[in-house]
Parts: sequence; C-alpha cells; structure tokens
Amino acid sequence: MSKARTVRFSETLDAMVDEYVEKNGIKFNQLVNLAVKKFISESHTIKLEPVEAKDGVWEKQLQEAMKNNRRVLDELS
Repeated sequence: MSKARTVRFSETLDAMVDEYVEKNGIKFNQLVNLAVKKFISESHTIKLEPVEAKDGVWEKQLQEAMKNNRRVLDELS
C-alpha cells in the first residue's frame, strides 16, 4: 500500500513543527516516524471501571423499568 508523501498542517501546527525540527536538530521525516510510531503503540481506548452500587439500587431501577415498560413487554410475549 502506498502512503502519502505530502503532509498538510494548519498554519499554527506548521509553525510549531518547523520550530521543533529546528530546535531539536532532527529531520521532518524522523519526527513524523516517531509521532506515528508513538500514536500507534499507545492505547487510545477509554477504560471504564465498574461502579459500586448501593444495596437495592439495581433492584429498584429494574422494578421501575418493568413498571414503565409493562405494556410493551406484554405485547412482546
């Protein structure tokens, strides 16, 4: 698969890239390679943690949902 050989940045990002490359003495393609490698290797997913519910909260919510949707559930059965 062929990759694009040109990159277009916004004006502000273009200035930041030029400044970074000049300040750190690296070539533009080295910067792009490092950035892409880091982006791919790091996880970009949201990690959800379980919520500790107080006693009876789930049961109460289930009862309310059943009460509110009783007609629909009866039609489905």
